[in-house]
Amino acid sequence: MDKQLPVSVWPEWKITEKIGEGSFGKVYKACRSEQGTTFYSAIKVITIPSNPGELSSVRSESPNEQSVKEYFQGLVDECIQEVSTMEYFRGNSHVVSVEDYKVVEYLDDIGWDIYIRMEYLTSFMEYCAGRALSEDDVIRLGIDLCKALEYCQCQNIIHRDIKPENIFVSRFGEFKLGDFGIARELERTMSGLSKKGTYSYMAPEMYKGEAYDSRVDIYSLGIVLYKLRNHNRLPFISLEKQLITYRDKENALNKRMAGEKLPRPAEAGDAFAEVILKACAFDREERYANAEEFREALERVKTGSSSAKAVHVRKTQELEHAPGKINPQKVQHKSQQRTPQKDRKQAIQQSQMKAETEGTVIVRKNNQERPLSAKKAKKRAKKKFEPLVAAVIIMFAAVCVIVGVFIWLLRENAELQRLKQSVTETVQTAESKQLQEILEKIQTQATEISDNLNDYSWIGSEEDGKISYLKQLNDGSWQVRKILIYPSLSKDNQYEEYYYWKNELFFAYIWSDSSTSGDIKEGQQKIDRYYYDDGKLVRWIDENNRCHDNETNNDEYVSRGEKYLNRAEEYKNELNLSSDSSSENSAS
Repeated sequence: MDKQLPVSVWPEWKITEKIGEGSFGKVYKACRSEQGTTFYSAIKVITIPSNPGELSSVRSESPNEQSVKEYFQGLVDECIQEVSTMEYFRGNSHVVSVEDYKVVEYLDDIGWDIYIRMEYLTSFMEYCAGRALSEDDVIRLGIDLCKALEYCQCQNIIHRDIKPENIFVSRFGEFKLGDFGIARELERTMSGLSKKGTYSYMAPEMYKGEAYDSRVDIYSLGIVLYKLRNHNRLPFISLEKQLITYRDKENALNKRMAGEKLPRPAEAGDAFAEVILKACAFDREERYANAEEFREALERVKTGSSSAKAVHVRKTQELEHAPGKINPQKVQHKSQQRTPQKDRKQAIQQSQMKAETEGTVIVRKNNQERPLSAKKAKKRAKKKFEPLVAAVIIMFAAVCVIVGVFIWLLRENAELQRLKQSVTETVQTAESKQLQEILEKIQTQATEISDNLNDYSWIGSEEDGKISYLKQLNDGSWQVRKILIYPSLSKDNQYEEYYYWKNELFFAYIWSDSSTSGDIKEGQQKIDRYYYDDGKLVRWIDENNRCHDNETNNDEYVSRGEKYLNRAEEYKNELNLSSDSSSENSAS
């Protein structure tokens, strides 16, 4: 199993593989089984902020941590609002259906993971791989997406990001539109990320930052259709050049945004090309007024194409059956004309038929024909075929035995596979349930620690550069303790923070920044977070923000967990921080 796969927030859905990745999230395939039937879903995970650099950038512009958190919290709220609008599209056969979503907030730092569970579909890019789309296929795609846009316009929703990457195909061959608004909100709000790639299908007024309406979706869909009927190339990109450079794409985009007249798509018929160019008009007043008008134009092209094909077939048939028309099938080829040799063979066949009627059989011996009585012929044939019949019976019996053994082996193998799958699912379910309980326990403890941090005052002490913060309760005992180790005293030249909950290590926070590590860019941080339960590491979030849960088969996971657990015990012993001595020191 891929160690980088996240744990699903829906226990019944198990993430099996990553199927896609974009600027704002990753998409995974998930499955669940019910009574021998397997169901599939797609789960998209969006991380906010997307990387430590984004977080550092906002921190540098904000006065305090609360402002940073409020900034990203607003972004999360906007994304959730966009996801919730997808509920309006449930049941629409041309819009990707969102089944559920959940938001998970980090315990130790500012950050959220947004999980969106959608119907599992084939991406349009994968659908097109190794497949040549006909003009009828492209017209059908345009009609299906126009139907999706019609529903959007009824809900006063503008998609703003129509491109091949946001088109999907159902198992019934229907084209569907997905990714409503989510990427757009992230692009608009997250300053550290660019919108490269979306310009290729963007309407001119939107590109220039002018006011726009739903006709920007008409333009984007038109550009998609243009590319599909232009050897998969956008307007103004040469069809002769094999290698297209970045400058070629920039020049083509500049021409289009300057309002130059688009050339006709190379592979589109006259009627279809006219519809595409109208949808891609630089002036939005010259485009189709709405998606319904665009769809009707495409349907007229489709109907006209079907009618033209029907007329062509009918005329071909009329020509073949016209009076005086020579039917090629009825013309006898020279090789089929009669010859003396064929006349002789025909005479022999007629002689044999006559002999059969009269109860005799014609046999040939020494190139001479002589009649043979039916009784003798029957006896001779019986002797001739008896060994053949016996051989056939033996072969049939052998085949039956082989097939029976093969079926038995298949059945036994199927039983073995079912048993193996049952055991595997049972173990995985138990492990998932146990891990879920541990993570819920960690979350509860983190909440209690947070409450303690807000409600009580810290008692600070410094010894040999190591700082220990003690949370004192009313009875003189302590419940939460933090030990901070500065880089100058750390064995790895980094900051080390250890949090203890009721005298047990609960959380280790190991980090370094540009001031302590020369291989890190300014403003960035390397952070590793470790969660412990009863002296065992249960979660490690590495410096790349990848989450590792209870990976006891991962050597690095195990060694890191033991390393910081031992260090925490070492520091606690150095500072004499046992629960009894702490109580005595606090009391004194």
